Amino acid sequence: QRSQLEKRAWIKLALSCTAEAAQQPANHSSSETRHFNVGKAMLAVIPATLDLSHSRQTVSDIQTLSAALEHSPHVYYLNLQLIECALEARHFQALGAGLGHVKELHLFGNVGLQEGGLSSLASAVKSCGVGSQLETLSIGWCGLTEHDSSSIVQVTHVFPKLRRLRLGRNTVRTRGVVQLSGYLISSIIEEIYLEDNNLDCEAGSILGKLICNQPNLKKLDVRGNPLLNSGVADMLEGVKHSDSLEKLFLNNT
Repeated sequence: QRSQLEKRAWIKLALSCTAEAAQQPANHSSSETRHFNVGKAMLAVIPATLDLSHSRQTVSDIQTLSAALEHSPHVYYLNLQLIECALEARHFQALGAGLGHVKELHLFGNVGLQEGGLSSLASAVKSCGVGSQLETLSIGWCGLTEHDSSSIVQVTHVFPKLRRLRLGRNTVRTRGVVQLSGYLISSIIEEIYLEDNNLDCEAGSILGKLICNQPNLKKLDVRGNPLLNSGVADMLEGVKHSDSLEKLFLNNT
């Protein structure tokens, strides 16, 4: 795993490589790592998976990263991981413009999302007018509560191609599920992860209706929630009427 200094060095160097990257041929596989000359060294400018997790980035670092992602012609369906980076609202505001080609965004463990981070991210993406390709958004373990549900819906709306929403180990509770269900029922979401969110039997009833009426839903994870027998029964009733659901995880409820 890269050290924090190496990760920050990547960000500092990436933008300086953008102009050179534009001169390189574009006939490459989306899964390969692209390399461009930087003086006498070789630098992996935009790998298919860019993992900057467990590092501390300044707003300037994130601005540089965002600009590199935005302007490089060699970014294709990037998996960007910024897990436990202590990001705040100002970081997410700086990141927005660089998400146009990001296919997976993993933000586990950034509690700044509950302090205006989600709204800042949504606002930045919307104002930049980037054509988002994002399919996976991971915002688990971020301290999100039912009071953040409207912000969760707000950020999902700016990612129209979103297919996987990971919200595990937050506390959205039943009230949060009520607000989310309005969006989820009409979305193209295929996988929803709500493990350990303190969901009760009422939430189980709501999710049962979602299972029954959401034609794209293939996977739902609600492990670790106190759904009780009635909540589980309502969800299983929804399964009977679903033509799409393939996996339902109920262990330890």
